[in-house]
Formats: sequence, structure tokens, C-alpha cells
Amino acid sequence: MSISYKFTNTEINNKKAHDYETKSLLYLIGRRKDSKEIEYVTFDCFNDVSGVNKNSDKIWDIQSKNEKSLNPKKIGKYLFTLFDNFISSLEFKEFIFFSPPLNTNYKKDEKLNIYSVSNIESKTLERIRNGLKEEVKRVKGSKDIYSVEQTEFLKKVIFVEDIGLENEYVKTITKFKNVDLKTDAFYKSVFQDLRDIQSAKKNTYIENSEIVEIREVLNFHRHLYAKDIELLIISRIIGCEIFNYQSIPIYFSPLLDGYDLEDRRDIIQDCNSNLSRAFYNKNCNRLFWNLCEEIIKCLEKHESRDIEELFESIFPDYKMKISYLTL
Repeated sequence: MSISYKFTNTEINNKKAHDYETKSLLYLIGRRKDSKEIEYVTFDCFNDVSGVNKNSDKIWDIQSKNEKSLNPKKIGKYLFTLFDNFISSLEFKEFIFFSPPLNTNYKKDEKLNIYSVSNIESKTLERIRNGLKEEVKRVKGSKDIYSVEQTEFLKKVIFVEDIGLENEYVKTITKFKNVDLKTDAFYKSVFQDLRDIQSAKKNTYIENSEIVEIREVLNFHRHLYAKDIELLIISRIIGCEIFNYQSIPIYFSPLLDGYDLEDRRDIIQDCNSNLSRAFYNKNCNRLFWNLCEEIIKCLEKHESRDIEELFESIFPDYKMKISYLTL
């Protein structure tokens, strides 16, 4: 008999996603060594933000709290949603508590901003443990329930302190060597756009809904694919939806002169297909970003928008490295 997972304490109304939730999202897909493993991110389903791998059999779970003065008891209380997932039927890979920098007196090494409970002073850890125990008792109804599980859970919790600005989180997602191609104000506006998209994704009612397998969460449409977020950023930088033929820059039009309507459609479709393959292929994704970066830098230096002139200027000795970046 399959054991189901029930969504509880979700946001019933379309409340705005807080900056911290968006920072959590960008942290997951851009600031971790295993970020490439995360295929999509869910919002207010398993927790505030959760990353899921391609096979949908592992979850990176984040509880985010934007409180400047978090005392140990509150931390323990807020860890409950992570703990509840720890004892659930689903497979969670990591449990992350995302917050502003904690009081330095709580930590053994105050310089660390990503750490486990081994870096927390023993007196502080005991107060955190008591806060969690009280919340488990309040919700589950028994004082000593899951006492062993609570100890094991705390060993797995990762504390991540937010020490970056909104624009810095967006920059980590791009694969440009020069992250200063755009202003900080530009990157901050992209952050706000992403936050608004995240808010819109939460405009559904899923309270008390149940799933048996992780991938079933996709049915609620409270998610974004990591590649979609990359695509959003690069589309903002370039100034058009690069895989949408209706947004082909006007300067490309002369290259289609002499072709009939059907041939034009085929050429545009081939261009978009090749761009899409280059972007979504993990083996050459960085090449795609590098090419875009070179084009952007050239456009900023030269007034000319002639396609052939730009090509000769940027790629005079270009050697095709992958079959579908034919240029």
C-alpha cells in the first residue's frame, strides 16, 4: 500500500513571495556545488521553496525566515516544517534553514555562513532542540514523540545565512565571464520580475491535497524549471524572447530576402531549434552563454547592427565546436 504525502499549511491566498523566498530559489539553482542536479523548483508545496532533481526522487528542502533577531527557541520552532518532511514518506536529500546572519554568540566559528549544528554552541543547540520539541508536541500532541528522529534530523540540517544583495543572486545564475555587462539596477529588476512570477505560481489552492510520488507535484503548476529561470535572465539581457520567432530582431530580416514564405518559416524554425539545443544541452550550455556575451559586448561598442558585419567582427576565425551552433 502506497503512503501518501499531504500538503498542509500552504498559502491559500495569492500572497506575494517574499524576497527571501526568491533568494532561496536562486541559492538552490546557482550557489551550490550540486545546483546542476536541480531540475525544477516548487513554491509553497513541500516548504517555502524546494528543489527537485530530474528523476523526481530527491528534494532539497528550504524553510526561509526573514527575521533579524532569531532566538534559538524560534529557530527550533521554525525547523518543524523541515522535520515534518524528514519523517514523511518522501525522499528529501537536504534540509536547509535560510535566514539572516544569526547572532555570532550562537556559533563556534562566527565567520562561517553555511554550517551544520556542529558549529552551534551547545547551550544554543539545546535551546533550539527544546523549541523544536515544543512545536512537535503542539502539532503532534505528544511530548516524547519522535525524540530519536529529532536528534537524527538536527544532524542533517544545514544553516544558510543570507549575506548577498538581490542583484548578486541573479548574477550567480548567469554564465557570463563578465557579470557587469548590465547594471546592478538591471539585475535587481530581473530579481523583482522573478519574484512576481513566483508569486503568481502560488495562486492556486492545494491545501490537504495528496501525492504518492514526488513528480506528482508538477500537476499543481507551482514550479519553475531551472532552465526557464536561466532563459528568463538571458532573454531580459538580450532584449527579446530568443526562442520565439515573432521576436526575431528586425536586423535579421534582410537575410531572409529572396526566400518565399515557407522557406522563411523553415529558416527561422531551424535557427530557433539550434538555439534551443545549444541552450538546453548541458554539455555546451556555457558555450551558448559565451557566444551571447561576445555579441552583447560587440553591440555595446559598435553602432552597426548589420548582421554580417557583426559576425565578421566577432567571429573572424570561428570554428564550429558543436553541430547546431552553425552561426
